[in-house]
Amino acid sequence: MDCNVNAIQQDANKIGLRTGLLVRRLGSREIWKYIFFELKHFSNQTLVFVSFSFYPAITCDFKSTLQMITSENVNFIDNRRHQHRHRSHKHKGIYGETEKHEQQSCPYLFCELLELDAEISGKKCCWQEIARRVVFDVWIKYEETVAASRARWSKPHIPLLNQHSLHSLKNHLTKGVFLPNCDAITFNDVIEIVINEWKKNNLLQSPNDRMVKDLFLFPKCHVSSKPLGFRNCMQPLKSNSYEFDHHGEEYPSIEPLSKSEQKSIVYNKTLHEKLPSDTCAAVMFVGKSRFVNKPVSAFVRLKLASHMPSVCEINLPVSYIFVLLAPEYHANDLAHIGRCLASLLTDPAYVKHFRTANSGNELAESIDAFMEKALIIPPNKWPYEVKLHAEKVQLIDEISNNRKDSNEKHKADLEGLCYTGRIFGGLVEDVKRRLWFYKDDFMDAFVDFSAMSQVLASAMFIFLTNLANIIIFGAVMGHMLDNQMGVIECILSGCISGIAFSLFSGQPLNILSATGPVLIFESLFYKLCNMWGWNFLASRGWLSFWSSLIILLFVATDGSFLVAYITRFTEDLFATLIAIIFIVESVQSMVKIAVENPITYEPDEIFKEPPCQCVMKRGTNETTVHIVQNITSKGGECNLLGGVPEGIRCNFHPDVFLFSFVLFISAFLIMLGFKLLKNSNLFPKRIRELLTNFSALISIAVTTIVKEFVGLKVPELVVPSKFQPSFERSWYVDWTNVQHWWIGLICFLPAILLTILLVMDQQITAVIINRKENKLKKGYGYHLDLLVISVLMLICGLFGLPFFVASTVLSIGHVQSLRMESPSRAPGDKPIFTGIREQRVSSFLAHLLIGISLFLTMLVQMVPLPALLGVFLYLGISCMEDQQFVHRILLFFSPVKHQPEFAFLQSVPLLRVHFYTAIQIAAFLLLCIVKYTKEISMLFPLMLFFMVLLRKLLGRLFTVRELRALDDQLPTWSELTGCRSH
Repeated sequence: MDCNVNAIQQDANKIGLRTGLLVRRLGSREIWKYIFFELKHFSNQTLVFVSFSFYPAITCDFKSTLQMITSENVNFIDNRRHQHRHRSHKHKGIYGETEKHEQQSCPYLFCELLELDAEISGKKCCWQEIARRVVFDVWIKYEETVAASRARWSKPHIPLLNQHSLHSLKNHLTKGVFLPNCDAITFNDVIEIVINEWKKNNLLQSPNDRMVKDLFLFPKCHVSSKPLGFRNCMQPLKSNSYEFDHHGEEYPSIEPLSKSEQKSIVYNKTLHEKLPSDTCAAVMFVGKSRFVNKPVSAFVRLKLASHMPSVCEINLPVSYIFVLLAPEYHANDLAHIGRCLASLLTDPAYVKHFRTANSGNELAESIDAFMEKALIIPPNKWPYEVKLHAEKVQLIDEISNNRKDSNEKHKADLEGLCYTGRIFGGLVEDVKRRLWFYKDDFMDAFVDFSAMSQVLASAMFIFLTNLANIIIFGAVMGHMLDNQMGVIECILSGCISGIAFSLFSGQPLNILSATGPVLIFESLFYKLCNMWGWNFLASRGWLSFWSSLIILLFVATDGSFLVAYITRFTEDLFATLIAIIFIVESVQSMVKIAVENPITYEPDEIFKEPPCQCVMKRGTNETTVHIVQNITSKGGECNLLGGVPEGIRCNFHPDVFLFSFVLFISAFLIMLGFKLLKNSNLFPKRIRELLTNFSALISIAVTTIVKEFVGLKVPELVVPSKFQPSFERSWYVDWTNVQHWWIGLICFLPAILLTILLVMDQQITAVIINRKENKLKKGYGYHLDLLVISVLMLICGLFGLPFFVASTVLSIGHVQSLRMESPSRAPGDKPIFTGIREQRVSSFLAHLLIGISLFLTMLVQMVPLPALLGVFLYLGISCMEDQQFVHRILLFFSPVKHQPEFAFLQSVPLLRVHFYTAIQIAAFLLLCIVKYTKEISMLFPLMLFFMVLLRKLLGRLFTVRELRALDDQLPTWSELTGCRSH
């Protein structure tokens, strides 16, 4: 159908806010994809309506109209909505009347539909719950219907409404009884008033009024989660009071519930806990009865919502009651009429009219407006049984809610990064910001059992992973530095640095640990000292002094404001690189185990070799050969005797690598399985959360028990048994023990590179942790973090300990282990992420345990190294799966029709997305080359600066709109200095 431009523009302007956002985010093709998800053929129904208002009917060509909805139109619609919400003067509704006197009502509504059922327990009747629906916030949510077995709920879905049922509902609201602001308190009072109104309007004959009243007092039966299928009816049955007299000769009356009977009512407490505290209920009763000669209905809006025992499945105050009775021969499906009313009551665009309407005609006008916004699905095209399920529609909500004002986004992102222009101005602001929450940082870990268990699990997770990381890096460091520093120094540094940072830092969620770039720098500096004949530890002390001083000057001049130029482009590159390092090192360690313990393909050949021989040297020329019969353990015994074991059979340990691989994969799969379990339907929610929180500890414990049970000698954690330096020296390092006085001055030059490396490592990790997606509420502390690092540099230099900074992967893992989800959500909704449990206890406890591990060597050495490598593999993969950079790489291999509905794909053409990703891949490969090339690995910190400059140059290749969708917008100088006046 052809349309002129004006007609199309008018249709586009009529589309509401949600449609505008939806069109802008999804486009016309995706809108149809979600509206008609999995719908194939329709049968037996004439017209079906989609029951949410943000899919409007469009009179002209759908695609043409959508093309007219540009960003300007959407902004125009947004501005109108904003003005409508905030202006205080009177404004007109769809009825032409002001909404000035709109009564206060519950912002959340729980709708329940009950149908009269005469087939339960023979002749006994009850009101059987057949559907329920919840509305949360400002979005329409989902309906659940009772399955045919009446023993379970269906999957939450958005219902498809019948057009004829909507017209019938309109007719009942117009011709039926309408009672606004009803003063009734109990359900019995409401029924009395309704029946009196029916009698007054000649809708009900006198002989049947008592029968109809008793009809509404029948028990209300609800679906139970128990195996029996139904919860006990909320009204106790008394002998045969509820039996039908089919001849109409006698029908005993029913008395309201007594107080003792009210106490015995069983409510759905599980669902109640998921609802906000200010939720109200709307209950609809529909059914067929021989006591009425024609359909009668009533809509009641209570003046004050009140609790009505036995009426609702949940103990909620009831705000609305709708009753509809029809003769037994009535052809209409009354349940569909109730579902239509529930759709209107749970639609925020129309429920306000039910709150303010003074007559049934006004409600009829609201239904007309609802039908104008609905889309009609042609008959015989779509099956009525197919419904739009909650998971698919949830994505639309997320995309629509993603649209935020760019200025507000910048204001949040620049918190703690403003340039004050005062000496230590940024540090003072950080201290003020964090000092306010300092007590809460400890108390928030003990608010309830859930918090305590989550914090304890997080502490154990960080303890195990960080300890393994420290021991592995310590062993490598001892080899590269000729034991000038080794495992014992790394453990001690991890304990001291971690505890100090957890107590005094601005962002205690960061986890300090040994990192690859710092280890490379240490090895290069050691080679430099050996080349020039310098004392390594003394020269390193001066190195730490200059680096600490430079960091202190950086803090004093508010240098951390430069962190604002580190956007998602650089963050993703750095985080992905560190994640890949974790994965590669895990695999390399397993390869090393395979080399040291190769697979024996022909074990019979081993036993053909001579037995293990222990060669004992006596003097210079004489040797004594002692044959050792035990081929599996006597090689080590020979070393203790001062001899040298010779022969293949001395160190033959069969199946070590294969068993190590089993432990490696098992630890990884256990953690992955618990992660999938969290969002599954197995076990109660608290059990799932508990298992997920302790997944790392469980995986380590299980693999350790299996290792001990099998008894194979697999690599284990090696912790020093004595508290002494790896090298023969005192714990205190004498900085004056240098060959020349000018050595301390020359150390200033490498200190500059070390400072760049430490600051970039620390601040990039802090930026990743402080992302707005994590919903942190206690503020940031970039300057305060660096001050703590500066002090720790001096301490480590004085005692000859390794330098520790924030580890990206461990910090991300720490944050993920402290995620919180809202217990209040509509049935069918995915868990709602509410933020991170921000506290200092988990980090403090984890690093305290690292120090204590020095005195628990027997216990720590039982942990198999392959299991910890499996945990590292899980950490690396879980870190990568959250990176937008990785998601965009996968788009290269995904057909368009199967690509996820990422928000940036709705704003940027796919080819432009691929171009941006290709540039980022090239930058990533450059980082990898510099990182893994020993000759130029010293330049790695400078490469991070280069990435920031490259991001600045991308502004010449991409538009502002494209960069805003793919990355964060770079701040201006005026924005960075905007906090001077505060």
